[in-house]
Amino acid sequence: MCYSFISKPRIYNPATRQLVTLSAPIKSQTEEDAYGYYFGYDPVIDQYNVLWSTGVYVKHLGEIRSEHRVFVLKAGREGSWKKASPTAPDFLPHIPAKRGMCIDGVIYYMGWTGRYNLVLVSFQIRSRDFKMIQVPRRDGDEVLLRMKNVSLIEYGGKVTIIDQTNLREKGMLDLWAVEDAGNKNSWSRKTMVLQSSQLHLVINNINYIQHESNDMTKIEIKGIPDHWFSIDKSTVNVMLMDQSESLVYLET
Repeated sequence: MCYSFISKPRIYNPATRQLVTLSAPIKSQTEEDAYGYYFGYDPVIDQYNVLWSTGVYVKHLGEIRSEHRVFVLKAGREGSWKKASPTAPDFLPHIPAKRGMCIDGVIYYMGWTGRYNLVLVSFQIRSRDFKMIQVPRRDGDEVLLRMKNVSLIEYGGKVTIIDQTNLREKGMLDLWAVEDAGNKNSWSRKTMVLQSSQLHLVINNINYIQHESNDMTKIEIKGIPDHWFSIDKSTVNVMLMDQSESLVYLET
């Protein structure tokens, strides 16, 4: 599990119950900065990485600037943040969104390259390559602006955007899957419609949805302090890794 606390990334292994707090990439970083930590694992080289991305809009220049650094987690050894320099010709500076996941050694997260332009950013752990994929627009022209209703999931082995904008009122859930993240970068859309008897489950609850059977189960998470849920901070963002990953003991 990877999450941030007081601007620092924290890694927790539920199997070993080990908690490691990493140093912040830069000393001037604050909670108000537009940044994100993204956790990933490459099974080929057996390596865990934490990717840090930050972006800012420079008003007097009318442009976005971003910076990216990588922390390699090594068993029994201390690490440090290394600057990552994107070389892809289609790469654009962006403001990262606090959503992320990892599939087959590739970290994915979303970011803004402009006020109305949202992209899916990929970072390959092995090669350190960045790529960008234009996010599709809802109903042909409306960009997915309400980021609080949008998340990344793995669906059928593919990175997928799950859009819950119409879930509570219409019982509709949109899934946008990347069909070929390496080459064609095409998207496919699937809309799930809940039954009327399921609609009460999507009001102020956390739910687990089984996509194949279109079934839904209510989940209750206990032990989260009440002060974490305020008007300004109503969401807890946690990035989880698969159960099959190897166990690593790290230096604190």
